[in-house]
Amino acid sequence: MRSKFRLILVAAILLSLALVAPGTASAGSYTVRQCDYAAPNGYSDFIWQAAGAPAIARYNGSGCSEFGLAARNGAVGTEQRYPSGGYGGWFAYAPSGTVITRFSGAFGTLVGCCVNGLAPYAEASGPGGRTYLFQGDLGNDSWYAPSGLRGPQGRSWAASTSGFDAKSVAFYLRCGPGFSCYQNPTGDFRLRGRSFDFTLRDDVPPTLGNAGGTLLAGGWLRGTRTLTLPASDVGGGLTGVSATFDNGTALNAPAPCATAAGRYARLQPCPRGHAGSWTVNTAGLPDGARSLTLRATDAGGATAAQSRSLKVDNTSPAAPVGTAVEGGSGWRNTNGFALDWTNPAGQHAPIARAHFVLCPVGGGACLSGERAGDAIMRAGSISLPHAGEWDARVWLGDAAGNADPALASPAQRLRFDPDPPVLRFLDRDPSAPTRVVVAVSDLSGLAGGQVELRPFGRGDWQALPTQRQGERLVADIDDTGRRGVFELRARAVDRAGNAATLVGETGVLPLRSATRLEAAIVTRVRLGKTSCRPRLASRCPRVVTVRRSTVRTRYGSAVPIRGTLLSRANGPLANRAVHVKVVSRNGTVALPDARTDSAGRLRVVLPAQRSATIALSFDGDARALPAGRDLIVRVPASVTMKTSRRLVHGDGRVVFHGRVRGRSLPPRGKLVEIQAHFRGRWRTISAVRTHRGGRWRFGYSFHSALRPATYRLRARVPGEAHYPFAAGASRAVRVTVLPQ
Repeated sequence: MRSKFRLILVAAILLSLALVAPGTASAGSYTVRQCDYAAPNGYSDFIWQAAGAPAIARYNGSGCSEFGLAARNGAVGTEQRYPSGGYGGWFAYAPSGTVITRFSGAFGTLVGCCVNGLAPYAEASGPGGRTYLFQGDLGNDSWYAPSGLRGPQGRSWAASTSGFDAKSVAFYLRCGPGFSCYQNPTGDFRLRGRSFDFTLRDDVPPTLGNAGGTLLAGGWLRGTRTLTLPASDVGGGLTGVSATFDNGTALNAPAPCATAAGRYARLQPCPRGHAGSWTVNTAGLPDGARSLTLRATDAGGATAAQSRSLKVDNTSPAAPVGTAVEGGSGWRNTNGFALDWTNPAGQHAPIARAHFVLCPVGGGACLSGERAGDAIMRAGSISLPHAGEWDARVWLGDAAGNADPALASPAQRLRFDPDPPVLRFLDRDPSAPTRVVVAVSDLSGLAGGQVELRPFGRGDWQALPTQRQGERLVADIDDTGRRGVFELRARAVDRAGNAATLVGETGVLPLRSATRLEAAIVTRVRLGKTSCRPRLASRCPRVVTVRRSTVRTRYGSAVPIRGTLLSRANGPLANRAVHVKVVSRNGTVALPDARTDSAGRLRVVLPAQRSATIALSFDGDARALPAGRDLIVRVPASVTMKTSRRLVHGDGRVVFHGRVRGRSLPPRGKLVEIQAHFRGRWRTISAVRTHRGGRWRFGYSFHSALRPATYRLRARVPGEAHYPFAAGASRAVRVTVLPQ
């Protein structure tokens, strides 16, 4: 009952330890081979023990040779008596934390003469009892010869058949209880054993100590780290410690276990304490969260395990995305800059730092700096050592310490200019007296400006049309119609926003020479001779050419224009462009420019297609003021009229029809008046409207009179808003009406 209670208590204790120790495997067994001369294996954990006097002797020279370990009667060559219970032999004990569950060996005796009462024994013993492998039953001379003649006999023991686990095994010679054993001087009795096989169960799992090293320091890791792992065991000892990452990378530190011919050779084959120490290059691990399993394994295969989490990142962050200068990359007059960007995706360790370098454009010493912050996306308060243009590049660092300048952003330009521009009026060019040029000198460059004019010493400044040409302000003074002394002022702003003003240029208006454009329409008219009476008689014609500013001519006829462009001193202005525009009620048409010849003359011939004002203009040039001349051409509308009958008998109806010529007809058609001549003038009797093509039609019924009557009729086109022709009429059509 006591033995059973002890077994239950031990089982409960082991179970509780298994529940408390995390990651611990169940107990296991291991086998040990000893004293195998053929292997060769000279290991042995058997120790000699003896009791009684005279003692049973350890056979001299016994070891793990062919005859193995041996015990022999003592005081050889003398007569001896051995006390009851006296013994001498070999004992092997299971290490702490283990039990022997199986044992086997090869045993034999060599019996000479005259030894009585001594007997050979082999046993397994433990808290559960004792079992003999043999007890005086080997027989005489069972192992007396060299190899090949007669060898030992195998004996084995197993806990499964004996009902208990052994803490020790032994083989020995003993004088049996109740006997008085005797030998004469020639007596010889030997017990031999070899080729021992043990099976031990290791009931106590290993224990892991506190793992250390920079690999377990926490946070994000990179580069080479250290890892230490101590462990201990009270059973068969530790076969080794290991560390395994979740990607399969394993680190092993095997223990120096005693083996022979590939098998354990000691009952405690491995050391009870062992530690692993490694240098781990985390670059061999995938980036990200990793798990690490730490293990210690004993000789029985039981393990103790711990899991640790760590975070690895050996990859430098990619270049910032969309890096830009806050407020733009233009020039500014304050020395304070900030860079903004978006952090790249796909990072493992979070962005924790930003590095930047500033280099002057064109060469020079660079300036570097950094900013720290969780997920930082802005580097502010950046000041430049001096004015000028600088290129800034940014690269990122993560919480693991990775940062690669080769992954910097594209250069961002920082521009700093605290000084206003310097202005200077340039000397006037005599070939362009109205041109004003102001030179601007500035680091950041001219952004814009204005040249202004006012009467000298008074009035408001008037802005002149100003252009920026490179680093100059260029303005032209419009001196048309202006007189008197003037002064100029120039204002300029550079690209950084610095402004400057300069007053100082003076002059007298106008600056260019006055010009005039003389032009007229050349036409031929018939006049009566002054000496001929009456002057308008057909025998008194006189055709002359005249120059007029206003003419009336028929549709489609040519309108010749002659003119001269002269300077103030009546000198001709040669090879000058004169603009020609036709301005009528339905719009303005610009015609190709006319150009003066070497004498300043110009010739233009236009078709009379509508009533219009012919506007001739000279824009002027660098030395001459502009000039212009308007001529008027009146073109009467052209209309035809035909009749279906010229002779009507009695009452009858006559249809008149015709067409208004020319373009620019109103969309709804043109109004046409039908007129008859009576009582000395033309009188409107009706009106019709043409269709889009200009054709018209009109029917009229005549009444019979007492005598024949002839009527004159015509079509008249009156003037009308947006109709570009003067009033015009057709030729008269005669219709004779006879009495019924």
